[in-house]
Amino acid sequence: MSIPKIMVQQPSPSMPEWAVLQRSLIDLMNRSEDIILEHYLMPNGEIFWPDIEGFRGYGGVDNAFEGFHRWPLFYLLGGDDRFLALAQRQYEVLVAQFSRLKVSDSPFPPGRDTMLVKEYLPDFDWMHAGEAALYFYLLNLADPTHEANKERSLRFAHFLTNEDPTIPEYSYDPEHRVFKTFAMGSNGPAFHKFDRPHGYGTWMDSYGLAFYDVPGVETMMDLADPEKAKRYGQVYSARLKRCDTVTNMLSTSMVMNAYLHTGEDKYEQWVLDYIGGWRERYAGNDGIMPDNAGPSGVVGETIDGKWYGGHYGWTFPHGFQFIADAMVVGGENERLLTGEDGRLKWVREQVEMLLSRAIDDDDGHLLVPHKYADPDAVIEYAGNEPLTRPDRVTDYPNFNRKRQVDGWFEFGPLDSVHMAHVYADSLDPLDLDVVRQIRDPANNTWDHVLPGVAHGKCLGGQNHAWLNYLAGEFPDYPAQILLHSIRQVFGQLKTLRGELEGAESGWGYRPHGDKAWEEIAEVTRQVNRMKEKPWTESVTHSYFQTYLIGRSTIVTEALVQLTMGGPLPVYNGGLLKVAVRHFDAEAKRPGLPPDLAALVGRMNEDGIDLTLANTHPMESRRLIVQAGAFAEHIFTTATYVDDKGEASTLPVGCEYVEFELGPGTVLDVHLGIKRFCRQPSYQLPWDR
Repeated sequence: MSIPKIMVQQPSPSMPEWAVLQRSLIDLMNRSEDIILEHYLMPNGEIFWPDIEGFRGYGGVDNAFEGFHRWPLFYLLGGDDRFLALAQRQYEVLVAQFSRLKVSDSPFPPGRDTMLVKEYLPDFDWMHAGEAALYFYLLNLADPTHEANKERSLRFAHFLTNEDPTIPEYSYDPEHRVFKTFAMGSNGPAFHKFDRPHGYGTWMDSYGLAFYDVPGVETMMDLADPEKAKRYGQVYSARLKRCDTVTNMLSTSMVMNAYLHTGEDKYEQWVLDYIGGWRERYAGNDGIMPDNAGPSGVVGETIDGKWYGGHYGWTFPHGFQFIADAMVVGGENERLLTGEDGRLKWVREQVEMLLSRAIDDDDGHLLVPHKYADPDAVIEYAGNEPLTRPDRVTDYPNFNRKRQVDGWFEFGPLDSVHMAHVYADSLDPLDLDVVRQIRDPANNTWDHVLPGVAHGKCLGGQNHAWLNYLAGEFPDYPAQILLHSIRQVFGQLKTLRGELEGAESGWGYRPHGDKAWEEIAEVTRQVNRMKEKPWTESVTHSYFQTYLIGRSTIVTEALVQLTMGGPLPVYNGGLLKVAVRHFDAEAKRPGLPPDLAALVGRMNEDGIDLTLANTHPMESRRLIVQAGAFAEHIFTTATYVDDKGEASTLPVGCEYVEFELGPGTVLDVHLGIKRFCRQPSYQLPWDR
């Protein structure tokens, strides 16, 4: 079956501002990342690494992979061809580098004692494993024909589905639909992380404790005492060593990735079974998603019957943020597999549950609780939360004691990112109403783009404004967000040039103790011998803590929202979830063709408004538009005004439409869509 085609040649009397800005942003980023290649990597792409026995960096190996996920995503959006080649090269280089670096205290035999084992993280929880996996998922989407990545996709999934015959012990219990512990990987369940003291580290200062009922341990500062660290470690091990966590639902994207390559039922069934276990636990917990499940799949089985206290759960370290991430990812993957609507309703229900406990402060801010712990616990650590208590138990600088309300604490504004995913899936006005409810009335983020807003590591955060644009209430959003993105690129470049000229960087989790400070001085000396431009100790420490996570000059929020009609993928391991995807029909590659700009306007259950603009003054451009990130939808019709100025409707009835736009042509088209009616896959238009 051939792809239906629309051809328009009538030039527009003017070019929209957003189209010119969109192409300017793409052209800028095509050149901006050279500073990274020249000064932040070895010539072959390796991470700078000191010759210090047992050195492991100051953050996990997952961080090294995180810094590069924007390269395949930018290529998918229309970035230069070289970004696919760079992304694949960098993945291979990192896999090789960290597969040879030894873990000095590994309990595993040679061959399994490296930072990567079988090219994969050996013993990570899925909050962190998901961060690293985002790069891999986007690399597969960018080039699904890459045989080595397809083989890896199946191999990595088999670490989860108990199909790898070489793994020391399987991680998953299919009978009870739980993982055996919260951390796992190519070495099986990471039981070796337990049964040891749980000492103090500066990274704890911002998060507090996982448990507030251990005798003698009031704050994390008590863990500097070896005896208290031992006692706390015993409780931590008893409760969490054989306890699954809701954030492990992020792992379902890795198995979905295998399904998108193969379409095999076994992968689909595994994803639905594991998510189904958490749906049953949610249904039995009075409207609150529990964060833990014991060996029998029972909530609170290892934590004294409590629904809170799991790893990356309601109490520690971030509360709702990563629970919601996992629920979004689980719901989106179910939606792709089943086509059933309402799969993300549980996210909205959790937001509404938190809103029911919200308070307004004296300045008019809407404050929503993000965490829960034993009521009347002593909860004291760093932070600037507005709800605090005066009766502190330490005099540590920047600490404050959190005030609880019925057990809930850490009150603050609620990020709209999760509801952005819910609305992009449902397109239900009721979900848009919930988004409006979580607006902070004292901080307007919905009818203008705020320069200082950046959600986490993705440099995004403009979801309120984007959703307001989709509702027809912020028509200037496309131009504003593109200008904002251009400013972000130049801001990143300024920061990088500063580092290369001797500026300081933020320390993040600071070194602790004289030995740690001596090591960072030696690491800095060694790394600077490898470089043309030296770094300060703070930059070196930042580099080995977060690598390139905050240093990339590629910013993608505007392009994903405007050209594809969707939010950024969940950073901790979500798949791309968008209304449409674009392909260069001439070059036969993903992404917008050169000179072509795209803008998704209103979206509803029946279709979307799409504007295409060819900014080239002399040449035509050909574009294939796909329904959904994984061709999970079907276009029913395409309605537009032809070159004669007459309204025309083209019956489509498939997952693609091809467009040919003459020089300077701007086309508005309404695409009718039947949503979630096809098996999702990594298919390409020319291979269907």
